Amino acid sequence: MPPSNRPLAAAPRGFTLVELMVGAVMTTIILAAVATALMGVQGAFQRESRVKVAVEGLRTATGFIEQRLRMAGYGVDPRFAFDFGGTAIPDGAKSNYAVVLGGSQPDSITDDLAFRYRDAAWMRRGYLAGSTVVLEEPGSTFGVSFNKGQLLLVSCVGSREYVVMKAGAAGVPAEANTSASFVLDPALSSAPINTPCLSRRGNSAPYLMMIHVMRIRIVALDGRPFLMAFQGLDELDLSSAVPLAADVESFQVAYVMNRPVPGSPNAKAQAVDFNSPVSNWVLGDTGSALADRTPDPKALPVPLLKTPYEDPARYNRHPANIRAVRLSIGIRSTTPESNGRRAFERVELEDSGEAVPADGYYRTNMTTTVRVPNMLSRSTFNPPVGDETTGLNVWGG
Repeated sequence: MPPSNRPLAAAPRGFTLVELMVGAVMTTIILAAVATALMGVQGAFQRESRVKVAVEGLRTATGFIEQRLRMAGYGVDPRFAFDFGGTAIPDGAKSNYAVVLGGSQPDSITDDLAFRYRDAAWMRRGYLAGSTVVLEEPGSTFGVSFNKGQLLLVSCVGSREYVVMKAGAAGVPAEANTSASFVLDPALSSAPINTPCLSRRGNSAPYLMMIHVMRIRIVALDGRPFLMAFQGLDELDLSSAVPLAADVESFQVAYVMNRPVPGSPNAKAQAVDFNSPVSNWVLGDTGSALADRTPDPKALPVPLLKTPYEDPARYNRHPANIRAVRLSIGIRSTTPESNGRRAFERVELEDSGEAVPADGYYRTNMTTTVRVPNMLSRSTFNPPVGDETTGLNVWGG
């Protein structure tokens, strides 16, 4: 067959429609997979960031409270180490007060923890001129400001007779050498203000010691729950309060009371939480009856400093018999998940009754027990103080 003179047909160029569609689909799938992976990583990062913020707040608050709570009762009569008065708090509720935040936010549940302890680094010598506090050394000063509600312990040599003075509304400036701004707190004092030893001078001058007073609870600030530490017990003064953590959903306090050991003379003593289904000598824990949530300052007989350790008075509901405090704190994320994710459910801490299903918030809880060894004190004491440079405490530490 003779060869054809027709030119060869050109090879087809480009892509067919089918090839283009297949390529587009494959590209879309790859891009979608990459985008999904990036969104997943970003979402996980955001979730972990929310949890991390909550955990950091929890650790900060717990560390602050532990450091100070273990000092409760230091240099203070154990009867007055913890305070259970409800005058300055909403509804007078010491346990399970609902802090209403409004909107769609869940309420926060708070207990109230209030305690006193002496400042181990502050001491002066002085005396009372009527109700005016005068420092013994003419050139000395208080060195620190006494805010409203701050307590000053004026103790005679020997420690048996003392008065507790409370700073008034004007406070006391740090540079002052005398002050008439203190008023007597008779409930915390062991002697009247006109006791002769309180006005002595020289080597017989009384010791002046600072007492810190702290109240910890949840309050709402601009619709957000904060765990706050307040100075003083007369009012919830936000101007001097210290914020410990934000978005605190629950603050629970359980009191571990003194319990007799097996074989002791008081081994058969009635448990302090006898109203609860299960008695374990802990007030305010899981399952506690309403009557077993806090110690009772009116419980009799009152355990005094001189009361022997095996005296029956050491095993009743009086606050002087607190031996440890168990704290449970729950913190949630600031905002819930926006995509409808359920996140973490809310569990019940101690006797709060707050358990609810997951509602989009991320939550973390922590429970710690803080021993208060100063509650075992059986005598008051005045540490040595002097102006010798070799001393451990040189006019105030």
